[in-house]
Amino acid sequence: MKMNEKLDIMLNRRRIRRVDFAESVGITYRAFAYYMSGTRKPRKSVLEKIAKQLDVTPEFLADDNIDMELTIEERFIKRITDKGQDPTAAMKFLVQSRGLLAGNSLSDEDKTNLMRCLTEIYEDSLKSGK
Repeated sequence: MKMNEKLDIMLNRRRIRRVDFAESVGITYRAFAYYMSGTRKPRKSVLEKIAKQLDVTPEFLADDNIDMELTIEERFIKRITDKGQDPTAAMKFLVQSRGLLAGNSLSDEDKTNLMRCLTEIYEDSLKSGK
């Protein structure tokens, strides 16, 4: 896995904006954008600062042969993206679902019913896909 992919995942997990992260490391957003696009690699001193900020080793970031374990959500979004599809709708759905289930706005019974509805929608989609 490439360094820019690892950085993207770690920043997303921590909900850190790229511009804020660049500032916290002491580099310009433009320089960080080059790293994130994969067009440039950071100097050793900058790589060390990035790694320290993310609590990983510079070797972990720099070695493309070292992969990160992805969450189910991340694997799902990656598969959509790898197929050339826009993952925006799926990401919005996941965020809204997390908000509904994690928040206290739904009772346990309502959460169970929501999951049953989603299961029914899923099973119907499998039948219609045959």
